[in-house]
Amino acid sequence: IGKALATNQTLTTLWLGSNNIGEKGGEAIGTALATNRTLTTLGLWSNNIGEEGGKAIGTALARNQTLTTLDLWSNDI
Repeated sequence: IGKALATNQTLTTLWLGSNNIGEKGGEAIGTALATNRTLTTLGLWSNNIGEEGGKAIGTALARNQTLTTLDLWSNDI
């Protein structure tokens, strides 16, 4: 998912709730969000992203200017 999001040019909404992507998955999504310019809505609720995944996503948000809705409920961040 991370690699696809990094090069995505059409997808605007992605719901990945309850997929247990974990910290590594959160880190991969964070890396992708830093370069993604089309995604506006991302649902990552209940994925056990943890502290490191949360940090990676937070860092990416400083660079991402298109994401307007992010759901991180229940991720132990």
